[in-house]
Amino acid sequence: MNGLTRGFWDSADQILQWLGRLLLRRRAISDEGALYALTGGALVCALFGGLIGFAVSHLSPHSAAIVGTILGGLLGVCMGILFGSFVETVDRTIKDLLRSLNSK
Repeated sequence: MNGLTRGFWDSADQILQWLGRLLLRRRAISDEGALYALTGGALVCALFGGLIGFAVSHLSPHSAAIVGTILGGLLGVCMGILFGSFVETVDRTIKDLLRSLNSK
């Protein structure tokens, strides 16, 4: 069953953790995987939010492009933290479930 642990959620979790390690270079944290996944999710969603905010800001005649980018990036950070925690929770649940099935 060890081959079943590699899938979409594990790959997404590994990518988010890798991105988080690029930003945070801390090693003295007990549960560093979750912190790295949250940071990676915040980074990815901030980039997407900034791009969407920049694109949408051209639709409004009263907002500048930089304002739309900043607001989109901030909203992306908030959504990214939720996204990173969701990916980490699902991946950890799948691993625990497979570990419990493997022990029987």
